[in-house]
Amino acid sequence: MQPLHRHARRNSAFTLIELLVVIAIIAILAAILFPVFAQARAKARAISCLSNLKQAGLAYAMYTQDYDETTPLQKSNATAANGGGYWFWLLQPYVKNWNLLVCPDRSTTTTGTGDKFPAALGGRLIGYGYNDGFVSDTCLGLTCQVHDPAFPGNPSKTIRPGQPIAQIDSTANCVAFGDTYDGPGYSVAMDNMLGFSDAPNATHKIRHAGFLNYAFVDGHAKTIKMQVGLYGGGTLTMRPAKESDGQMWCRKPTAMPDASYNPSGNPILAGANCHDVVHDYYDPAKWTEIP
Repeated sequence: MQPLHRHARRNSAFTLIELLVVIAIIAILAAILFPVFAQARAKARAISCLSNLKQAGLAYAMYTQDYDETTPLQKSNATAANGGGYWFWLLQPYVKNWNLLVCPDRSTTTTGTGDKFPAALGGRLIGYGYNDGFVSDTCLGLTCQVHDPAFPGNPSKTIRPGQPIAQIDSTANCVAFGDTYDGPGYSVAMDNMLGFSDAPNATHKIRHAGFLNYAFVDGHAKTIKMQVGLYGGGTLTMRPAKESDGQMWCRKPTAMPDASYNPSGNPILAGANCHDVVHDYYDPAKWTEIP
């Protein structure tokens, strides 16, 4: 009888070296792919933001047509419940969706209450601001600050009504509202756009990879490349990368600042029209980008 031979069993487990090689390969792939995934998610949020603005922009255009071809006010003393408040309340009957006014890339929250902070958003800032001029409070954009006739004995009570379409040279080339870091004033003026705690201090930190989204008076929306920098005397501001895009904050190039505006409060050329005010921001002697 032949003796039984025991066949040697091969150990199928990984050796330590093999395991380390596999782990190293996975780590390398993760290092390569994770930034790609992050960029893809950021791009998706930017596209969602642009989609929001396209829909809200159409609502804006519909409101303008319904109200004697006059753009929505920026703000008033009346509450939203009484048909006033802020411009974004006036769009709600048309969109019936507060999420359209929330930029997916702006998750900043606040404990504030009242019309500036719609309860439906759970404390989130809306993320979008109104065009009250390339420089704020100047009457160069879509609103001018005037005394509220409802309070004849109180000159401190002001409102910011909209503009008739006839006062806008090109509705397709005039920014209505869009991405901002302002809050709760919600303005897209260059001296206001960096007004809240989540504002970037350098160009590479601007959301949407540096391309902010804006709705225009005619209802369409587009992306605009932006920059953060220091303007005249070291004031931290934001501007479109191209001067031609900056000019789209003007309702018309020849628009003049409101007579009551004090140019010492913000950087602006005294007595200059909107075209020249914008052009001044692109003077290389006055602007230094922060990459």
